[in-house]
Amino acid sequence: MSSPSKSINVAIVGGGFGGLALLIGLQKYPHINAQVYESSPKTSDLGAGAVLGPNSQRAMSLIDPRIFEGFQKRAAFAVDEPDENGLYPWITVVKGEEPNIGEQVMQFKHKVKGSTIHRAHFLDELAKLIEPGRISFDKHLVEIQENGEDKPVILSFKDGTTAKADVVIGADGIHSRIRKYVLGPNHPAAEATFTGAIIHRAVVPIQKAKDLLGEENVKQDFTIRNGKDGLVFAFPMANNTLYYLGVTTFRNEPVERDQWISSPNITILNEKFATYSDFVRKQVSLVPNDGSTLGWSIWEMPPPPTYVKGRVVIMGDAAHAATPFQGVGASQAIEDALVLEKLLGKYHDPTKKSIYRFSPVETTKLVLEVYDTVRRFRSLKIATKSSETGRILTGAEPGVSMNAADIRDQMKGRQDWVWDCDQEGQVKDAYLLFEERQFAAARNEISRNTGIQKAEKPPAAASPPVATETEKPPMGKPSTRDAMRYMLYSSKTKFRTMLKSH
Repeated sequence: MSSPSKSINVAIVGGGFGGLALLIGLQKYPHINAQVYESSPKTSDLGAGAVLGPNSQRAMSLIDPRIFEGFQKRAAFAVDEPDENGLYPWITVVKGEEPNIGEQVMQFKHKVKGSTIHRAHFLDELAKLIEPGRISFDKHLVEIQENGEDKPVILSFKDGTTAKADVVIGADGIHSRIRKYVLGPNHPAAEATFTGAIIHRAVVPIQKAKDLLGEENVKQDFTIRNGKDGLVFAFPMANNTLYYLGVTTFRNEPVERDQWISSPNITILNEKFATYSDFVRKQVSLVPNDGSTLGWSIWEMPPPPTYVKGRVVIMGDAAHAATPFQGVGASQAIEDALVLEKLLGKYHDPTKKSIYRFSPVETTKLVLEVYDTVRRFRSLKIATKSSETGRILTGAEPGVSMNAADIRDQMKGRQDWVWDCDQEGQVKDAYLLFEERQFAAARNEISRNTGIQKAEKPPAAASPPVATETEKPPMGKPSTRDAMRYMLYSSKTKFRTMLKSH
């Protein structure tokens, strides 16, 4: 093991929410040189609305408070007053078709005021926070090469240019090339699969929506009207000046990967929603027939066994693309960025002394492995639950009818564990896991080099350290994190003794 170098080069492939948030977070570390490589010729103005829940808003603040400030500046917030418990409506589900047509199935609420944002507006705010020269546009990745641990990873682009990096982070979306590299091109989870859903996204002036639908009916942040043949998502955005519609239908025919965007057939849309409520049919009529609206096929990723290969890792949709049926996909890219930023920033800092002598490559690999462990289970569970939500809302989930009561029973609590995730705790867990694995690796090397027998568990100190009055924690049962911290403290104390004697 050797001492860490002065800095590391981080290449982020993809300039969406997650990639740009990660870049902003890494900018503050003088020992990290981060660069985004984006395939489009400029920061994209494509897309439409996005829901970034309380979990992602907290993650934004932890990466850089300015990200959340920019979000607040451009988001549309709920106009409803909180209920008697101080909770604001976030997502409302209403039956759009018989049985129980027009009945409110349920409403998800939270103490944080509901909000939505136009994708292009949020990207614009993120771009304002990025230092000049840190984004390279029109970079279509064609190949990744790792030529040994002592050499940088080589990225080759379609325009003939190359880039070198110590760490490569794939934030290149659902049709990710880096995912194929990480898993292998023939791995069953390397390619996205078509869900059968097509979402026709439309953005219209909010006054036009109010004139047709009634002002009271367009004030909700995120309303879903569901039925057997499709769903309509709707919410205001852009400081309540625009109205977003996501008219979703289903088809049995496959969609080719190079044809995943198409123009909607308005006649077919009207036929699909002919049995829905008058309100839904009015919503569908807002979809323009002038070619300005596109139909986007909805794809999802089979769960991969890992997010990492060597010094290459995937995040966001490249790792765990989720369907839009629960409004949770974009938030997971922000959570990914938070954990990666904190791990890379903390453990690659050469100014901070460590009792372990890990090389930069060893540190990088361990950082990415810990990120994979901390983030993969939660993000994949969220993606799985979102797909399940889509099936429940459209009567495709076995054993669940289209009756409002059945749907309500299945949907209870579906958002709480997503929104109320302890973001600070997620980072602390990553730190503890890194240090635990770092200790284990160092202990094993000492054992190999000195012949000391490997212990099954880190050795405990003879007696706990004595805390001063100001350091003593409040009385009560110690948390799991407290126990892990004490175990690591005890282990490091013994490890220092081992280092001095060998």
